[in-house]
Amino acid sequence: MTRTDRMASGTIGRASQVLVTVLVLLVVAGGCGADDEAAGPLLLAGPTTDIVVAIPTGWHQVINSANPILPQMVAPTNCLGRNEVACATGLARIATTTAPTAEVAAEGVRNAVSTAPGVTPGSSLSRGPARLAQRDGYRHRFTFSNQGGPLTAEVAALPTGAAAPDPQGNRSFSVVLVWLTTKPGAPAVEVIDEVVDSVNVLEAGR
Repeated sequence: MTRTDRMASGTIGRASQVLVTVLVLLVVAGGCGADDEAAGPLLLAGPTTDIVVAIPTGWHQVINSANPILPQMVAPTNCLGRNEVACATGLARIATTTAPTAEVAAEGVRNAVSTAPGVTPGSSLSRGPARLAQRDGYRHRFTFSNQGGPLTAEVAALPTGAAAPDPQGNRSFSVVLVWLTTKPGAPAVEVIDEVVDSVNVLEAGR
């Protein structure tokens, strides 16, 4: 299973919609006090990912029960545990993968989401080249539906590895996936831009 598939897995519900084995793990969550705000926003990060994004107000980082190595955050903050996807009104994940271009990296994630079991693909709202963390990347905003209702999602990709491709023509790209439901109390759609626009490349990402 590729990292693209693992990133998208678990986004669409439980049981047959989980593309990898569900693991029962403890929740990693953090509060935000006055000292935290003074030091800057909390960041979603992971040991195998070359990027970080800001954690918006009302969101928190939790263990990805479908694939714990991929950093994940959800809203609201009382959504946690192994059912974190089912109770989330907003979810974001980050990952670093390989692909020939940023567009291919992003569209691979979108395709994995849109073709997951129980999903009905929606429409493409916008897509194309974009500047992300002062790098030339790619963004695609789209919609889809599952048994919980309609969702708005965006996937963004940017280069975070060496400029020269490997022998197979691939480079390292980091990807941000964000989706929001239309349930009462769900984050406003503007939060998608807030998350994607906050992306920063770690020193390890060249």
